[in-house]
Amino acid sequence: MVDRLKDLDELLLQPTTPREAWAGMTKERVMRREIARELLHLSNGKYKIDQEAVTADEKETDIRLSSIFSEHVAVIELKLVDRVTAKYLLRTLEIQLVNKYMASAMSRSGCLLITLGIERTWKHPTNGTKIGFSQLVDLLQTEAERIVTKLGGTLRLHVHALDLRPRLPTELAKKK
Repeated sequence: MVDRLKDLDELLLQPTTPREAWAGMTKERVMRREIARELLHLSNGKYKIDQEAVTADEKETDIRLSSIFSEHVAVIELKLVDRVTAKYLLRTLEIQLVNKYMASAMSRSGCLLITLGIERTWKHPTNGTKIGFSQLVDLLQTEAERIVTKLGGTLRLHVHALDLRPRLPTELAKKK
């Protein structure tokens, strides 16, 4: 799962990048479909992709990568962070991703996949300072590590960020 998510990072650097199109997406379900389609394209027949698959508790996961060689499943919870708080994302890691979607012994790998398409900052949940996207990602990764430690290392929890904002100014913008 982590390697395939890194492949998405590489895709965003290619001349045929979907960066602009993805940055303009405001509906999670549309972004989920696009990412699931890319992950399926990258699967090389080694896993299946499910969207909105239901757990035993009738909770719907965003994207599941199901191994064709075993019953193991990796779960991806997608959040477009253009309009959500840092506190909400921190709660999402443990309450939604771990407790709801990774409860099964066959689903012990999970990822909070966040995307950002606009310039913005967040309020730090403990000290109230403004933080940028990289600080938000660091905060979430630290929380993921805390959760894994708390649970005795019985699962793998990853945070992956897709920064969809323009990387560099265009040549025309540089000349102005």
